[in-house]
Amino acid sequence: MSRTSLYLFMLLLVVWVLLSTKDDVSHGNEEERRRFERAWWKAYDGLSYSDNSTYTLMPSSMRHRVDSLLNMNASRSAASPESLTADTYFPSVSGIYTGSWLAEDVNQKEHVAQNGFVLTSHEHPADKSHGRLTMTLGSEELEDKTLKLLHGSITLHSDDYSAVLSLQGLYWSSHGAAVLYAVREPNARAAADLLRAVPGETSFAQAKAFLGEAMKERLSLLERYEYVEHGCEYQFYMQFNPIRGSGSFSDSDHSTGSVGGLLEASRIFKTDLYSSELQAQLIMYSPDCGVTISTPRGQHASGISSEHYRRKTIHYALAALVVLLAQIVLLVFQAIYTSTPAIMAKLSYQMLSMQVIIDSLTFVLHMVGSLSFGNIYIVFSVVAFLTYMVLMAFGSRYLTVVWRLQRPEMADPTTDESRRELWRIYICYYIILIPGAYIFCTYLEGGGLFVKWMTCTMLFATYSYWIPQIWRNARRGTSGGLRKEYIVGVTFLRLFFPIYLFGYSGNIALNPPTFFIWVLCAYSVAQAGVLLLQDALGPRFFIPAHLRPEGYDYHHPLPLAAADSDESTVIDIDGILPSTEQPESLDQSSDAGATDQDSTEHETAVGDSSTPDCAICMTSVDSAVPSANQQDRATYMVTPCRHVYHTECLSRWMDIKLECPICRASLPPV
Repeated sequence: MSRTSLYLFMLLLVVWVLLSTKDDVSHGNEEERRRFERAWWKAYDGLSYSDNSTYTLMPSSMRHRVDSLLNMNASRSAASPESLTADTYFPSVSGIYTGSWLAEDVNQKEHVAQNGFVLTSHEHPADKSHGRLTMTLGSEELEDKTLKLLHGSITLHSDDYSAVLSLQGLYWSSHGAAVLYAVREPNARAAADLLRAVPGETSFAQAKAFLGEAMKERLSLLERYEYVEHGCEYQFYMQFNPIRGSGSFSDSDHSTGSVGGLLEASRIFKTDLYSSELQAQLIMYSPDCGVTISTPRGQHASGISSEHYRRKTIHYALAALVVLLAQIVLLVFQAIYTSTPAIMAKLSYQMLSMQVIIDSLTFVLHMVGSLSFGNIYIVFSVVAFLTYMVLMAFGSRYLTVVWRLQRPEMADPTTDESRRELWRIYICYYIILIPGAYIFCTYLEGGGLFVKWMTCTMLFATYSYWIPQIWRNARRGTSGGLRKEYIVGVTFLRLFFPIYLFGYSGNIALNPPTFFIWVLCAYSVAQAGVLLLQDALGPRFFIPAHLRPEGYDYHHPLPLAAADSDESTVIDIDGILPSTEQPESLDQSSDAGATDQDSTEHETAVGDSSTPDCAICMTSVDSAVPSANQQDRATYMVTPCRHVYHTECLSRWMDIKLECPICRASLPPV
């Protein structure tokens, strides 16, 4: 067994032991579980509105707020759901909701003294604090068509507080009223606490029968209260707004909550229930923590139905697939364009690395989305898979090819130095990827001010991917390594995901638009504009003339023949040097394919004759002119390692390799 397989086996063994231990602690043996369930049912059957209702124990001010919430119209005089007038409400409230929340402390001294509640030290939002909420609701129906069983979660975020609570509740579709109970983790006791929070004796009896039927199959799946994480528990009341439209229908018309029923309701009310916006006001009251959380006065929690959300995700997935396929096409054509080392040497592998990081973040976010939303798992998975193809099958391989080609440019292009450089790339990659994915996910869940600033910083850092290419063009005095179509296409295609999440109000993350996204767009377009201008005006057009570094000129004047001199000469980039002054590049860049004899023969040709020979075509460089001093410099090229070739010969050679044919020294691009 290999070491990796052994480590994997040990990891799986540890996970299995932990899961087994948790199961033993949580449930104990079957006999103990059966005793617990019998005790639970005995206690549940004994619940009554007069003796066990927590709604009647709420402070009078709190109960008045709930009564007002469940009495939205002036024509309604009663507070309990069964007494509300029969307006037309959504038959199903399954969906995703977002909105603002405001926390307020409750003066409970008298309430605690009278009813025996004990205030706990659980973490809860401070008085007058506020933030953003995201709530997911799903619904189920049983034989009683007038009630729906709700389940889901609510996430509360502010600058100094964050909590995720599990929800279970009941929805009266004929009245648009919902009663829920929010806890840190689902447990068996919460179902009984939900029943105790129902207002009105008739509603209490109806809810007790409905919950009893539902718990027959669900009780065995719930943990005991002693084995879950505790926190502030909330009695949760919601009032949904009526459907915009006219007409009336009964439960038999729409099979409440079913797709066929929704379509029938849509036909009757001349409105698209899938697209209609769900709106609700809510109040959460925690008797053990003495705090209320509610939507601010005059505001609603807005949501979209599950079916509408599913359709939005499909539309998003189709658009994302088109964008990713277009990126693949652009990348393939760019790879074909840079098929020769001479053009590929003009690229910046840091630029490609940053694009790979963006693809990695996109992949991780879509994978998180596929795990978070089980009902649309396949949609996010398809987008994540195609992103992975862009990342691994194209982007990473292209990056590896460019990096290997540019290894000789390192100060010490040895195996150890190359390996260290590769590790530095990987370390930077994961340093950005892991925290970046966490920051983006936290932001989309409604993170605080610090998370928002970190998200902006991360976006501007990753979307500076053209900067390394601009710098490489200016430093080396070259341009043309990128196709114009690639520059323009990648710039706009890579802006699709941030614009959708941070600039489009109808995004599937329900994230509110922010102004900084348009600054990011202008920043990205400006980078692309500079790259295009470098191709048109020169790679250093934006640098003042007196600050521009001189690039290497391959067309140096050939030296005079030294036939009458005792010392032979070789060509130098600054003029004529004695042959005793050997260039460093010759010593540092030689290999087995270039012998000292070749170099000596070439230098002798330069010093002992009036015309040096081209080592590629093996003919004299100045064969077409009477004298080397009178030759047009455009017909020959002098390398930094002081070797002379015909311009046509060396240009063709450099399309294949950026190495001197004689000494294998690295050559700068033309």
